[in-house]
Amino acid sequence: MAPTVSSAHSKLSYPLYAADFDPYNPDFLLVGGGGGSSSTGVPNKISLIDTSRRDQLTEVVDVELVKGEDSVTSLAVSDSLASCLTAFAGINSSIADQKAGKNEHLRSFRIGLPAKKGRADGTTVDGAEKPASQPQSSQALGRTALFKSASGTNNETYQRVLRFSPAKTPGQPRIAAIASGLAPENEIIVFQPTPIPTQKDEISRIDLGKREAADLDLNVNVGEKEGHILAYCTDDEVFVQQLPGSSKPASPKSLYRTTESTTSLPPSKRPKFRAVRFLSPRYLLLLQNRPGRTGADLLVLRITNDLSQSRISLRKRLHSSTKAAVGLDVCHLTSSSLNEYQIIIAVAGQSGDASSIEVLTMDYSDAGVGTFRPCTLLRNVHSGPLTRLVFSNFIGPTLPITKETPPQFIRLASVGVDMNVVVQYLPLRPYPLSSKTPRYVLTPPGRSEAMQTTFSVFVALVVVSIVAFLMQAFCEIRGVVPPMLGAPNWMSPRMRNLVARPWILGENISSVAYSDIPVAAHSAAEKVKEAIVELPSDIANAASDLKQKLQDLVHENSQLETPKAIIVHEASMGELSTEVAADADLVQRETLKKWEELSETDQKSWKQKLIDAGYWAEQQGENVLEGIFFSGLGGIVGNIVGGQ
Repeated sequence: MAPTVSSAHSKLSYPLYAADFDPYNPDFLLVGGGGGSSSTGVPNKISLIDTSRRDQLTEVVDVELVKGEDSVTSLAVSDSLASCLTAFAGINSSIADQKAGKNEHLRSFRIGLPAKKGRADGTTVDGAEKPASQPQSSQALGRTALFKSASGTNNETYQRVLRFSPAKTPGQPRIAAIASGLAPENEIIVFQPTPIPTQKDEISRIDLGKREAADLDLNVNVGEKEGHILAYCTDDEVFVQQLPGSSKPASPKSLYRTTESTTSLPPSKRPKFRAVRFLSPRYLLLLQNRPGRTGADLLVLRITNDLSQSRISLRKRLHSSTKAAVGLDVCHLTSSSLNEYQIIIAVAGQSGDASSIEVLTMDYSDAGVGTFRPCTLLRNVHSGPLTRLVFSNFIGPTLPITKETPPQFIRLASVGVDMNVVVQYLPLRPYPLSSKTPRYVLTPPGRSEAMQTTFSVFVALVVVSIVAFLMQAFCEIRGVVPPMLGAPNWMSPRMRNLVARPWILGENISSVAYSDIPVAAHSAAEKVKEAIVELPSDIANAASDLKQKLQDLVHENSQLETPKAIIVHEASMGELSTEVAADADLVQRETLKKWEELSETDQKSWKQKLIDAGYWAEQQGENVLEGIFFSGLGGIVGNIVGGQ
């Protein structure tokens, strides 16, 4: 059953393009946007939103940026204290500064916080920890340009992506990565997030050429090499780069490339990667749009331990209402002692003028990731394009839990050009319920893949058994098979008289027992065998009878007082016919030759014809043929005059 999701929204005075939660206090959401450098009068701002109430969002800090500069294109919170947080943003300089070769696209700010109402785990902040009820003043910390193209003139370079490594505890060092867009030569830069980063703070710089990074993500590395891992994707390829903490990083490695990119298909006919997120240090989640706004897919990329190879281990097509995906984020919930945890996945989709959010879950263990499990579909979240989707960081309550432990929620925020901020509150539950030190999940974990396969096979066997049982019972009732289950006796006498039929074989062929069938079959086989053996002798006897009848005809004709001629004609298909001619003139009218008058070739030919017709055999000798007349028409004339 889908969880009950509550939501709150607030409309600001400017279009929104970026958002991020305070990593250590989910009550605070930072958003940014604006009208850019145009003269529309729409300001460029960064606002702090209080999300502590599930029925209301409140704007508590409003930072108006310099007029004439560009709007906020990317935004992330790097760290926070009780009284303030530090944030970085992507903001282009004014058009005049850009033409002068000065585009300070990376900005840092300190945003004052109001009094905390609670920690991330839901507990109340002690009085000694509470800051003043009014937030401290906010201020800009610094601005700098890291992209090489930012010093050029007449280009549209902007900071399209800004991402930090995962936050665990306050004060823990984090690294950041930015990617450029619309630049003559695009780049990805990984750096230490000091207030004003310089080249000394750079960890890695990747040249992309004309290609752009659609998205990137950072995670902590595991195994022999400590440090971090950078993953990024272009339209058709996925890369990773190891970022050791104490040595120079190696070159990025290509992990996966779409098959369509190697064909002659135009770019508009190819799928494109839209976003990438780490599920674990060795599993990547990819969001891919199908060509022609025909849908989107989620892909899980499994990476080898040495980060040299990968394969697609899981794929899921998103809801049919999603024509094109525009955003992706994931949230890792707390883990158990066996390193089992649940991952919440949110995908923003666009369909016409409305934007929706599909929420899924996936279970993870040391054995690998589970399957995608749909959770809920949030329709019509924004009336226009959704520009940013972000989860709050879930830290979890203090363990062991008690009756005083408050309910736990995860927040999912989205912003759009419709100027609306929307926060969804997803209720979490402890798992297992009986444990005092549970982990938290959004949906109850599903069965493992092996258990799911075993269960599916068992269900299939049960279904087949039930169908076979019903078929046997039906056939018994209709009298098709002998009764084994006694199915006709299960019915009432009235129904049995209307539906049931006696066993057909038992009623109509009762004289044939089962034991007789093999005997009958054996007898029939013996008869066939005898007929085959006798067939050659029968054929020989038939030929002998034919020759005997002809000899009898010749003998009887020789006993007559008046000589007659016997004419044997060879008809078509090799058949023979006989004719007895009483008129001797018939013999004189035909062109005849005696056997001894025939040439050697004609004799050889006639011998073969006589043998084939069964009138003569070689063992009879040629003396039998002497005195017989042979017609030029292919017949045989026997002149019986004088015993010939």
